[in-house]
Amino acid sequence: MEQNQLHYGISLKLYFENKAFGPGMSVLLRGVESTGSLQGAAQAMNMAYSKAWKMLKESEKAWGFMLTERETGGRDGGGSTLTPQAVRLLETYDAFMAETRQELDRLFEQHFSQEWVEELKQSAEQADE
Repeated sequence: MEQNQLHYGISLKLYFENKAFGPGMSVLLRGVESTGSLQGAAQAMNMAYSKAWKMLKESEKAWGFMLTERETGGRDGGGSTLTPQAVRLLETYDAFMAETRQELDRLFEQHFSQEWVEELKQSAEQADE
């Protein structure tokens, strides 16, 4: 996409009373899934471990269940894996996001097509003459 072309951005978050899940939590859990640890996921995101821990705890509190199964360190080291509920949550969030993007792309094109943008610019130029 051309940098000067009109586009949109979205950031969908899920709430109960407080924020329960969003793009940052999704990336963090995918990082836990790929690195096997919350610390590794936080490092991959250039995030402090304490912030990642706080995000995880707040999301778990909102949902009412654990999102990771954690093993404390020791001789063999610790690590984290996603709970089955976290896997389902990620899959559902990803599907929701994909469908949302498809629908928003359709609506964006319907309301803000490149032709419409050009017409708008031309009308402004004509008004200035």
